[in-house]
Amino acid sequence: MRHALAIARRELRSYFVSPIAYVVVTIFAFLSGAFFSNILVYYVKQSTLADRQIELVGRSDLQLDVPTMVLGEFFKNEAFILLLVLPLLTMGLITDERRKGTLELLLTSPVRPGELVAGKFLGAMAFFGVLLAPTVPLHVFLARGGAWEPGLVLASYAGLVALGGAQIALGLFISSLCENILISAFGTYGLLLILNFVDTSATLARSIWVDFINFFSFDFHYLNFTRGVLSVSDVVYFATYITLGLFLTQRSIEGTRFKRS
Repeated sequence: MRHALAIARRELRSYFVSPIAYVVVTIFAFLSGAFFSNILVYYVKQSTLADRQIELVGRSDLQLDVPTMVLGEFFKNEAFILLLVLPLLTMGLITDERRKGTLELLLTSPVRPGELVAGKFLGAMAFFGVLLAPTVPLHVFLARGGAWEPGLVLASYAGLVALGGAQIALGLFISSLCENILISAFGTYGLLLILNFVDTSATLARSIWVDFINFFSFDFHYLNFTRGVLSVSDVVYFATYITLGLFLTQRSIEGTRFKRS
């Protein structure tokens, strides 16, 4: 575990050595703020319209809990932003080690493949926490304008962490297979696009396979968190993908070491 933590610290520092970390943080913070602002303005306008209808006709079909609606839509959009930025974080985790020639050094050192994988994953997750930090003031601002359920925010953040962990673990695996950073990035994008939108085809088909296909969808399970629902099945689902991604990465690295020897 000591080696894994040392690798995680090195990985976290390495993000800020290159411009990519600052680009990713800027893109994530800008898009999060833009989505939050647009969603808030839209629902405030809808609420104002509802109040005006009540004044004029005594009733309104628009019954809006603005803070809850804003939070729900905001966290749905956060999943889309993660889909854009997380492959940029994972594309070089193992691929870059191959390019620099340091993977062989790591494999011949006392560091075991499992510790290397765990360290890379923890370093990426630590940077993911840095990404989420700028979104916290948005909810503080929203709380000053109206009451919202803290449980909804906590559940949604738990969903983001679970979703991000699963995507990072799978991106780490793709990175362990590639020797080119661009191929690693596009491979991760392709895999995550499939897992995020596989339920779209199921909804359109409306067949007996809908539930089966929905089970594999990131979006289907993540939306439960955005509704404030912490389901054991959803937690197990994301934990399974994290475990699978880390296990496959370890096996991939062990295979590389075997071929080198």
